Amino acid sequence: MADNLSPLNIYKGKDVDVKTKPWGNPEKAKLLVIGHDPGLQQSSAIADYCFFADYYFQPKPNRKSELCKYKLAEALYSYVRRLTDGQISDDKVLITNLCNETLAPSPKGKTNYISPEEAEAGLKAIRTLLKDSSVKLIFPMSQQVNYWLQKLGFYNTATGFLEKAEPTKMGADYMPRYYSPVKPGAFKDICGNKYMVDNQYHLFPILHVKNYPLKRNFLTYEENYSNCKTEVGILIDSLKARNEL
Repeated sequence: MADNLSPLNIYKGKDVDVKTKPWGNPEKAKLLVIGHDPGLQQSSAIADYCFFADYYFQPKPNRKSELCKYKLAEALYSYVRRLTDGQISDDKVLITNLCNETLAPSPKGKTNYISPEEAEAGLKAIRTLLKDSSVKLIFPMSQQVNYWLQKLGFYNTATGFLEKAEPTKMGADYMPRYYSPVKPGAFKDICGNKYMVDNQYHLFPILHVKNYPLKRNFLTYEENYSNCKTEVGILIDSLKARNEL
């Protein structure tokens, strides 16, 4: 179990009207993780805090349903430690989603669709988080999240990713809606690369935590992740040398 966080250090979603709340201390955080939405593929449970992060700072539960929530939080923190070589402690990680409202479940095997309006509201909330933070690195997870972040001008990759990752009309108009990109596999073009946000934050697009460690179809991302770890390591060393981490 990780060290406890004081309740006073937990971001409560002030001035941001959300159902699931971000987790972490913005003033202390050095890294922001951006997930997709609160929905789970195999459960109807909705987290009070993103990725059930609060469970990670509590005794490990025995009941299966609660243990699954704990393991999701544990997997997320483990993911961050692997990418940063353990150089950013758990209490310096801030966690949110692009959409913290409950979305209509997509058809089985599909990805929940985030509408333009929901994405705009989510980005506004993210900018509010960053304004009050000491964040230096950002890890946005999944193709759709990174599509909307680019589409809304949060960052730019100068690649063809935006056109390839655009939601198809079929998925957006289907009921229930789901996300389906124009060209599958576009995320590989940007995954693990370093981009700048507002000339202030270092952003690395990464796969969703459910796809890491890499396995099966995602083994093709091994080179992306090798490069990502190298770039993150160089950046962290640079930030430490300037006493910014």
